[in-house]
Amino acid sequence: MAGTNYVQFEIQYASIVLIWYDWILMLPMEVKYIWGAKIRISTIIYILCHYALVANVLYLLAISKVLKQSCDIWYKIIGCLSVLGRAAIIFSFVARSYAVWGRRRAVFLYLASIGIVCVGLDIAHLPGLRCVGSSTIPTANELLSILMVVFEFSSAILVTVRCLQVFKERNRSRSEDPRRSFWDLTFEQGILYFCFMSVFTMASVVLNFRAPAGFYQRLLNAFTLPLSGLLTSRFILHLRKCEHELSVLGHVAVASTNSARAESILS
Repeated sequence: MAGTNYVQFEIQYASIVLIWYDWILMLPMEVKYIWGAKIRISTIIYILCHYALVANVLYLLAISKVLKQSCDIWYKIIGCLSVLGRAAIIFSFVARSYAVWGRRRAVFLYLASIGIVCVGLDIAHLPGLRCVGSSTIPTANELLSILMVVFEFSSAILVTVRCLQVFKERNRSRSEDPRRSFWDLTFEQGILYFCFMSVFTMASVVLNFRAPAGFYQRLLNAFTLPLSGLLTSRFILHLRKCEHELSVLGHVAVASTNSARAESILS
C-alpha cells in the first residue's frame, strides 16, 4: 500500500510539473495570440484543453485528504472537468479533419459519430468514479479507452493522408503556396500528437484489461488527458501564429480562408 501511494503521488507531482513547465514556456504566445485576440470558438476550446492542471491539483489534494469533502465526491468533480477537456479535444480533432478535407460530410459524420459516443461514455462512467478501487461502471471506461484509440488513429490517418496529397500536388506544381506553413504545421502537429499519445492510449487500454482493479488501471490517467490537452492547445497557438504571419505578409485573404474552414481548424 505504501509503495502504491508513493507511485500515485509521484505521478501526480510529475504531471503537474510538466503542465506548469509547458504553460510557462508557451505563456508569451498565449498572451499574444489568445488573450490579445478577439474571442472565438477556439478560445473556449483552448481554455477547456487547459483544464488538466486544475483537475490534477484537485486530485492531489483529494488523495492527500486536504479537502474536507470525501475523496469520492472530489473525484467525480475531477471527472466532470475531464469530460469538458475530452470534449474540447475531440471537437478540435473533428474540426481539423473536416477542414483539411474541404468540409467533406463523410469525414465529419464518421469522426463526429465516434466522438459523440466517446463523450457519452465519459459522462456515463462519472457516477461510478471513486478514489479507492476501480470504477463501479467498468464497461463504460473500457469501451471509452478502446474508442478513443479508434478515434485518434482515424483522425491521424485522415489528416496525414490529406496532407501528403497536398504535399504531392505542391511538389508537382512547383508554385509558391502561401499556405505552405499551414499545411506543414497541420502535418507536423498531427504526427507529433500521434507519436506521443498513441503510446499512452494503447497502454491505457492494456492496463484497463490486464492490470489489477484500482489504481493501476488508471495509472496513466495523470498523463493521458493532460498531455492530450497540452498538445491540442499548442496546435491552436501555433495555428493562430501561422494565421497572424500570413496576414502580416499580406496574405489576408488566405488567412481568412483558412480561418473560415471549420472555424479554421480552430484558429
